[in-house]
Amino acid sequence: MVLLSKKNSPAGHDQLPERVIQVGEGRFLRAFVDWMINELNERRIFNGSIVVVAPRPSGGANLARLGAQDNLYTVWQRGYTRGGIVDRKELVSSISRCIDPYKNWSDFIRCAENPEINIFVSNTTEAGLVYKEEPYAPDKPLQTFPAKLTAYLYHRFKHFDGERAYGMVVVPCELVDDNGDRLKGLVLQYAHDWQLPAAFISWLEEANHFCNTLVDRIVSGVPEQDILKNIFDEMGYEDYFLTVCEPFHLWAVQDGGRLRAMLPLDRIGLNVHYVDDVAPYRLQKVRILNGTHTLMTPLSLLYGRNTVFEAVNNEFISRLIRRMMFKEIIPVLDFAESDLKQYADSVLERFSNPFIRHNLNDIMLNALSKFTVRVLPTIKEYVGRFKTLPPLITLCSAAFLLYYRQKPDACLRADSHPDLNKLLGIWSEEEKYGLEETVSRILGLETIWGEDLNALPGLCRSLSGHIRGMRSRSVEEYVNQMVEEVETGEMVE
Repeated sequence: MVLLSKKNSPAGHDQLPERVIQVGEGRFLRAFVDWMINELNERRIFNGSIVVVAPRPSGGANLARLGAQDNLYTVWQRGYTRGGIVDRKELVSSISRCIDPYKNWSDFIRCAENPEINIFVSNTTEAGLVYKEEPYAPDKPLQTFPAKLTAYLYHRFKHFDGERAYGMVVVPCELVDDNGDRLKGLVLQYAHDWQLPAAFISWLEEANHFCNTLVDRIVSGVPEQDILKNIFDEMGYEDYFLTVCEPFHLWAVQDGGRLRAMLPLDRIGLNVHYVDDVAPYRLQKVRILNGTHTLMTPLSLLYGRNTVFEAVNNEFISRLIRRMMFKEIIPVLDFAESDLKQYADSVLERFSNPFIRHNLNDIMLNALSKFTVRVLPTIKEYVGRFKTLPPLITLCSAAFLLYYRQKPDACLRADSHPDLNKLLGIWSEEEKYGLEETVSRILGLETIWGEDLNALPGLCRSLSGHIRGMRSRSVEEYVNQMVEEVETGEMVE
C-alpha cells in the first residue's frame, strides 16, 4: 500500500497562490476551515491555499508527517443529515506547505511580506489565548500564539510602510467567548509592553479586523486499526491524517463584511453565517446543544448508559430530550423560532449519530460550572416567562443533584470546582438533616450557583420530590412515568 501523495493521488492538484496563514495543525481545523476552503477551490471561487504553522513545539512532528503526504489528507464525513445517511470521503488539497516556527522562524515571518496572504486563522485551544510576559526578539521564535501574531503583524506593518490596505483579517476559532476581541486585546498588550511605535498600534486597530467567531463540528479520533486498514484498502492509499467528522458544521463570523468578500462560504451551501453579532448563535448552541448535554448526562449515567448515542437510543430519554428542547428551552430564547427548531433538529440528528462515540463521562467534566452557565439561565427565564418551573428540566436537575450523591468518587475525578467538597459534604449529612433540608442547603451554595436558588419558588420542593421518587423505584421507572405524565399533561409542578 502506497502513502498518499500528489503522485498517487486520485485527482490532479493545481499550485494555488498562498492566501491564508493558519496557526494550528490539529484535526478540527483540517475538518473545518481547511475543508471549507477546499470546497471553494473545487468550485474555482477562492483559488487560494493555506500555509499551516505549528502553534507549539510538539506540532513540528505532525507537520513533517503531513508534509510526507504532500500536505494531502482525506476528510471522512459520517452521520445523518435530514434523516439521510452521509458517508462521504473527500480529498483535501488546500494546504500548500507547513512551517515549524521553532525551527524556521524566518519562514513564518516572511509570510507577512506576501500581499496576497491577508487572512490569519487560528485554533490553539482555549489555553492558547493567554498572555505570558516574554521579550520581543525579531529573529527568535516567540512562545505564545498572541506574541507570535503581534510579531507577524509588526513585520507586515514595517514591510508595507504602514499602508492600511495591507491590514489582515484575523479569524480565531478557539472556543472562547468574544475570541476576536480577546485576541486583539492580547496583541495590543504585547504591542504596548514591547513599546512598539504608536503608528503601529494605530495601524493595528484601524487596518486589521479581528473577528469574533463561533465554531461547531464534532471531529472524532482516528478509527480503530482494523477499520483503518479496510479504509486504506478501499481508498487505495494510506492516509495517516484521515480526519473523521460529523456532517454537521456551523460557523458564525462577526466579520464586518471583509471576510465574506474573500471567503464567500455561505454562497456554496455551507452552514456559514457572516453576521453583525455572534452572540445569538453562541446562546443557541450553549442552551440547546450544551444545555441538553448537561441535563441528559447524569440521568443517562444513572440509567446505565455510557455514550450520547446509547442514551438517545432509549425511547424515554429520547422523548424527554426532544420535548425539553422544543417546549422548555426554545420558548425562552429570543431568536427566530424557525431557526431554533431547525438547529434543534440538527442537534437531535447529531446525538443519534452511531459513528461518533461521545462519552457521557467526558460531558460530566466540570459539570457544576457548566450547569450554572448552560442550564440555570433557562430555568430562571422559564419561571419569569411562564410563572412555573420547566417540568423536564427540573426532573433532569434532580437527577443531576442525585448523581453527586450516588457517584461522589466519579464526581471528584471529573469536577475541579473549588466548592465541590462542600456540596458532597452536605449530601453526606442527609441522614441528619433530611432530604428537603439537604436539597435546600445545596441550593443555597451561592459560591457554586452564583446566587441562592431557594429564591426560585417551589424549586426545592420539586427537586426533593423527584429525588424521593427516583429512590422509591428505579431511576428509569420513575423518569419513564414522569415523561408519560408530562406528555399527557398530568404532571404538575
